[in-house]
Amino acid sequence: MNHLSETATLVQIGMKGPSTALADVPSPHPLQQDPPCVDYAQVLRNIFSTAPLGLYQTDINGSRIPSAGSDACDEREEPLIGFIHPQERKALTASWQQSMEKGAQWSQRFKYRSSDGRVFWLQAVIAQVRNESGKVTGYQGCNLDVTAEVVANEQLALSEERHRRAVEAASSGIWDMDVATSTCYFSPCCYEMLGYTPGQAQVQLDDWSSILHPEQLDDARTLKESCVEGRVESFELEFRLKTNEGKWRWFLCRGKAAERDASGKAVRLVGTLCDINQSKMMEHLLQMEHGLLDLITATSPVGIMFIEPGGRVAFANPRAEQILGQTKKEMASRRDCSPVWGIIRERNQGEAGPDAALGKILATGDTLANVCFRFRRPDGVAALVSISTAPFLDQASKVSGTVVTLEDVTEQKRREQVMFDNEKLLRETQRIAQLGSYVLDLTHDSWNCSSKLVEILGLDETYPRTLKGHIAVVHEEYRELFRERYLAAIDDGRPFEMEYLVRRLNDGRERWVTECCELSQGGRGLEQRMIGTIKDITERKEAEEAIRKLNDELDRRVIERTSQLEAAKKEIESFSYSVSHDLRAPLRHINSYSSILAEEYGKALPDEALYYLERINIASSRMGRQIDDLLTLTRVGKTQMKRQSFNISNLAAEVADMLRGEQGAHPVEFQVQQGLTAYGDSVLVRLVLQNLLGNSMKYASRVASPVIVFGQAQGSGRPTFFVKDNGVGFDMAYVDKLFQPFQRLHGSEFEGTGIGLATVRRIIDRHGGSIWAEGQENHGATFYFTLSQPRKNSAQHQAPLSPL
Repeated sequence: MNHLSETATLVQIGMKGPSTALADVPSPHPLQQDPPCVDYAQVLRNIFSTAPLGLYQTDINGSRIPSAGSDACDEREEPLIGFIHPQERKALTASWQQSMEKGAQWSQRFKYRSSDGRVFWLQAVIAQVRNESGKVTGYQGCNLDVTAEVVANEQLALSEERHRRAVEAASSGIWDMDVATSTCYFSPCCYEMLGYTPGQAQVQLDDWSSILHPEQLDDARTLKESCVEGRVESFELEFRLKTNEGKWRWFLCRGKAAERDASGKAVRLVGTLCDINQSKMMEHLLQMEHGLLDLITATSPVGIMFIEPGGRVAFANPRAEQILGQTKKEMASRRDCSPVWGIIRERNQGEAGPDAALGKILATGDTLANVCFRFRRPDGVAALVSISTAPFLDQASKVSGTVVTLEDVTEQKRREQVMFDNEKLLRETQRIAQLGSYVLDLTHDSWNCSSKLVEILGLDETYPRTLKGHIAVVHEEYRELFRERYLAAIDDGRPFEMEYLVRRLNDGRERWVTECCELSQGGRGLEQRMIGTIKDITERKEAEEAIRKLNDELDRRVIERTSQLEAAKKEIESFSYSVSHDLRAPLRHINSYSSILAEEYGKALPDEALYYLERINIASSRMGRQIDDLLTLTRVGKTQMKRQSFNISNLAAEVADMLRGEQGAHPVEFQVQQGLTAYGDSVLVRLVLQNLLGNSMKYASRVASPVIVFGQAQGSGRPTFFVKDNGVGFDMAYVDKLFQPFQRLHGSEFEGTGIGLATVRRIIDRHGGSIWAEGQENHGATFYFTLSQPRKNSAQHQAPLSPL
């Protein structure tokens, strides 16, 4: 290189310094047979002072020996004139001396600064020259300018360092694959990302394929083959690899063909491997957030809309569609008439001004918070909606639309109106009923009263609303008792009720009140409240006092009337007994004398007289029976009852056997259900059965096959007995007369006094039971009776029962 030959010089190796710099260099090895006093430092100075750039030879002192055929003064090679870099002088001298002492070749690369200040790199190689006896006679060397190579290597190293740092900063690894051998080089970063140390994992492609997730294995092979075959020049694939810890991580692999053969097939593939697990996780979280946002929007109980500045509805969730009665497609398609113009602000009561549409309000940029609007859906149904709005800013902080939330408050407003009406009604009711209410918060000792209670007690604004204040309104005569009972109710958690006097604080008047309250637990039982009412009962108390006085007077009168009634009852019983017994003798005389006349003078009497005698006999006999029945009816009310359990089926069978002896032209079939028991006076119940079975036999005597059934009805819930016949029956319109004395539903064609069923009813009443009848003309009758407590309803309203 001419530029070096012109300017290149070697530092004279500190040759400008003192000569003692290399004075302590030890002597060469004896075997080398060097001169005993060789100053290697000086020799090196001489060599580089005279050495040309290229090949050269010097004597033992370092002086240049001209080449054969050349003149010492006519040299083609210009001596090196310059300086060795100061930082390398000492190191070069030491390495030169060491090599020469060992008799070895000396080779060094060092910086060289020319006389004009430029710096170059030289590669110097020097070897000893020996004669036939092995003695060093000189040196032969070669100087080579390697500046371009050093600079290129430095730039290459710098580029590689930059590339390495960039790859490290990007958390990317580098791979280089030989397609033919499937051998792949992976940078250390690839191993680090997977938790391996370099060399721990194999370099064969199949080894790395074994840690590739099976779901992406086929895609990776397909892309690799496509790139090798030349169908694609580069590729990119996301897949999961198993780390050294056995966990799956996401990676992004980019690759391309670096070299191809003559057929176009890639023989070498290179690329990068980047860990994207964090970004994948963030992407997954972002997808989850978007999914969650979509789910929240779709399932939100509040309507959500996005309205563009022009009023167009760009988005509406299902709830908004439901509230407005339109789909978001329908709302978005209405460019000329957005539904926001049909949503009108609801003015407050007494508020004046024109109606304002939502679109107009949004155009002003106002922010709304739970403002009520009215709206009519396309189906004509009116609704009230609560609307809140907020501007939506884009990246440039410019309003790009408005987020609107809607909530259907039609039902809520209706409930609020109902609550308002109820509160108003409650206030009016308390005013009319003279009833006040209160809530006593025991936790905070706060006594809140209704306006009516304040009026009843005559309180003012300064009166303490506390428990002590509540007790203080009680009249001093009742205050201590009230305190004890009220505090006991709080401690025991039971309801409290008491009537007491109060002295009104505003006018001092005494009023009677009644208080009812009970303890109520708050949330988690931490708060206790007494909720109660206080009613002004002064008028009631005054009325009660008047009634008490009246009752005292009535009690006195009742006692007098009772004593008079008892006396009258005894007189009636005495009269009834006297009449019934005093009438028997005349009746017996009438029967006797009429019978004597008929027997002794019957032939002498005309037929008409005999007829009259017969009628007299029949009438007197009937009257005798009526007297007997009256006596029986009287005795029923006076007889002492002996209640016990007895077999009523056996009792009915005995009565039926007795009645069979009195059968007429048509024999009666009695059917008695067996095994029935009852509780009562069996003597009186026998009389009941005699009357009922006898009546049934009498009214069934004119049918061809009379049948009388006694049994117990099913499904009545209590023992209910019945007597059923298939006789002439009766009209249900006159059922009320059946059990009244001397009332008969049939004429003289059937004998009877009309007292038997009245006697039956009195016996049943004394047993605390009930009796009723069902019948139909010419279809028989059924009489039901119980011996339990009487029913609340009268007999004629009893539900029909099903006899056996």
